[in-house]
Amino acid sequence: MLKAVSIVTCITIISIYTLLITIIYPYVCWFKHRPSDDDYSILPPIATIINKKSTKSCSNKNQLHLMPMPSKIILLNRTKTIHIPSIIRIETKRSLSFSILKSFKNASFILYIDYEFDMKNNSYPYLGIDESYQLNITSTNHAFLYAKTYVGIIRGLSTFQQLQYHDKISIPLLIFDKPQFIWRGLMLDVARHFIPITIIKQTINLMQLVKMNVLHLHLSDDQAFRLESKYFPRLHDSYEFYTQLDMKNLIEYARQHAIRIVPEFDMPAHTTSWFIGYPYLATYKNISYQLEKTWGIKNATMDVTRQSTYDFLDKFFSEMTHLFPDQYFHIGGDECEPYEWMQSEQIQKFLKKERLYDHQGLQAYFTRRAEKLLNKYNRTMMGWDEISTSNLSHQSIIQSWRDKTSLIDAVHRGYHAILSHGFYLDHMSSAEYHYNNDIKIDIILNKTEQKRILGGEACLWTEYINSNMVHSRTWPRTAAIAERLWSSTYDKIECMYDRLAIMDKNFFHSNDEQYIKDLSTLTRNVNSLKLLADLCEPLGLQGRDRTRNYTKQTLLNRFVDILKPESEQIRQLIKTKNISLLYSTFISWKINLLNINSNDTNILQLSENLVQLSEIGIRLLKLLNQNQQRQIVSSRWYYYQIYKLNILEYQIPEIRLAGVRVIRNLLEEFDPCSFDLINLSLILCFPIIVIFAQRIGFIRRRILVPCLNLIYYYCGRC
Repeated sequence: MLKAVSIVTCITIISIYTLLITIIYPYVCWFKHRPSDDDYSILPPIATIINKKSTKSCSNKNQLHLMPMPSKIILLNRTKTIHIPSIIRIETKRSLSFSILKSFKNASFILYIDYEFDMKNNSYPYLGIDESYQLNITSTNHAFLYAKTYVGIIRGLSTFQQLQYHDKISIPLLIFDKPQFIWRGLMLDVARHFIPITIIKQTINLMQLVKMNVLHLHLSDDQAFRLESKYFPRLHDSYEFYTQLDMKNLIEYARQHAIRIVPEFDMPAHTTSWFIGYPYLATYKNISYQLEKTWGIKNATMDVTRQSTYDFLDKFFSEMTHLFPDQYFHIGGDECEPYEWMQSEQIQKFLKKERLYDHQGLQAYFTRRAEKLLNKYNRTMMGWDEISTSNLSHQSIIQSWRDKTSLIDAVHRGYHAILSHGFYLDHMSSAEYHYNNDIKIDIILNKTEQKRILGGEACLWTEYINSNMVHSRTWPRTAAIAERLWSSTYDKIECMYDRLAIMDKNFFHSNDEQYIKDLSTLTRNVNSLKLLADLCEPLGLQGRDRTRNYTKQTLLNRFVDILKPESEQIRQLIKTKNISLLYSTFISWKINLLNINSNDTNILQLSENLVQLSEIGIRLLKLLNQNQQRQIVSSRWYYYQIYKLNILEYQIPEIRLAGVRVIRNLLEEFDPCSFDLINLSLILCFPIIVIFAQRIGFIRRRILVPCLNLIYYYCGRC
């Protein structure tokens, strides 16, 4: 059959295809729908509204801009609206041993507070304490707050404080609330960069506001040991450290806010700082240790085979458990590099003697002995998920950081566990990403195993974060994590973001004072730089550790260090349907380069990229049809725009030009035409390929004929 295809037939086929192209070419998308140069004109677009898909409005319950959302809100049918004044009078039946809202004797609005169990002034909150409360606002000048414990009162006061920032609320309003998980924490790394007590207290204030209840302090690492030890005075950093009096005051401050403080001293790895003053703890004792200046996993490890190490830890635990009243004590246990253990002849002999097969077995041996020491002082051990294979008591808590598999494995083994994977703030992920990190795993775990998941912790590691950046890197995203851990039901993402933006405006970054102050150090024209900064976002840990050789001494005062982790302005622009507003916004982007007064090459390049971005956006607005029908454009042009947007978004190291998301969202209002010149070229090439193939005997015998036979076979069967 193939041999019957003559040269004349081939020429005829090519002639027909040429004729078809001549006829169809004017109607090809590349010709008809390719944007013209006229679209670059500065005249405003004709269309006025983008016909985006309508989004469902938030429920009435979510009109209360509370975060986290309470378990149950009851609004009775017959309602009126009131505004809760900032000046109120508080009346209580019992004396309150914690900080509360200010009370004014002559205030007209009265908040009555009562709780069931009277507690001593020195009471310390414990894991699982009743945090439920009931808040009733039934009249224009009265509210009633009831709880079983003082912790529940503090949780209710946090809700009441948020309600005071509402313009109006409907009454009668009844709120019944309790947490979904009993462990809702924030891990703050104070070892890599020292965080002053004043900033930690500010963090505690905001943690109370969103009903978090655990502050986990990472107090030691290869770069520093931050807490004074009177038994071992050569442990702590000589310049930046917390005295024991500092820590006692901080613990008391946290207690008054119903927040527990859990200390972490990382061991047996991440322990270089221990060996400077006490080298006999190290596996290699003849090395002169110095504080590490760079980040990452180091080789230095404790010698866990010597009794002297455990004698040291026994005395150290005795001191620290006396200082920290919390039931739980974190020993780290992560990223234990086995190099030194494997190179030590003494440790290799110990492994054989104790029938330990590898370094993991040796770490498990150490972890079990550390647990026994902590049990001696009535403390329960915590550690990162590497310790879960150590055959510990089932009261121990495993903190899962690598993935959810380690969480599932821990509860399968019978341990209690908390989740941190997906809650790493230093990765600069969005609030949506954290909010969607589901901690319930009902499909895999049974009810008993699910109960072993106590909750979760957000983690702020500070390799690339100093004390000046803690606030912006923690809030408002941590509020989304707090809601994920407190609330039993979850909101639509857009509604969650709306509440988060209001919380940010009222509590976290009310005037952007620090943000503007930091920007002013880089330029005289703060407004222009702020316009650019609002359209940029910093990359996270993995986006920064590969671009520069960061050390402990590297100053974190550049443009990337000032940027907010997530741009609220970008979200609002994506939501808008007003073309005139978008057009004026893109024009302001385009002319902003003229006002940028900076010598920073990254800032200048980002400003130039913003100009290109604005030109793409203006062109897209011009292409929108006034009749609101979706516009069809050339697929080549469409995908070329995507290619350009991808380049503009990540061209500058460590920084994401978040404004690209606005243009990318606008580009989605267009449909790429599939019938393009490329498709016609493929159609034209097909007969040529067939002709060429049939002229080569090898291809004809080994490929074409078998394929045709196969097609004939299956067609015959059909």
